[in-house]
Amino acid sequence: MTRRESHRRQAGQPTRVLLAALSAAVCFGCTSSPPVSVAESDPALLVHDVRRGGDDAQIDGYLRHLADADCFVLEPDAATGPDGMRNVAVWPPGTTVWRDGGQVAGVEAPGREPIAIGSRVVGGGGYANPSTSDLDLPEVSPDCLTGGGEFAMLHTITSVTP
Repeated sequence: MTRRESHRRQAGQPTRVLLAALSAAVCFGCTSSPPVSVAESDPALLVHDVRRGGDDAQIDGYLRHLADADCFVLEPDAATGPDGMRNVAVWPPGTTVWRDGGQVAGVEAPGREPIAIGSRVVGGGGYANPSTSDLDLPEVSPDCLTGGGEFAMLHTITSVTP
């Protein structure tokens, strides 16, 4: 157990409170920037500004783009249908939409090759439940969050498998 984990357990602070505190602390020189925002892109792309966030939670899912709902999601299994769990993908700062031949092909995260729709993305980060989180989360279509899905905030991407 790291010193930080030990301190968090001793203090009894839940992870989401720590994440909210980190989100507020990382905004240098700004006063009201939310920790999760919509990048100026078409289609919409959610990015976070949690620059020093932990990688406590493993994030693992297949990247999908739901054009009708205007969101990028991570589904836990390639065969999962609309009734399965779907998490809204929230990318590191600087991530952009990747287009190929005018079509949405995936995302480009800083320091990585483009990540194609359908790829399995594994990384570390955190989750925010839209019903219980203290974070200022943007409104998304109900189709983007299904089966108990949450906002999956990727801080690091450890592997991408086509």
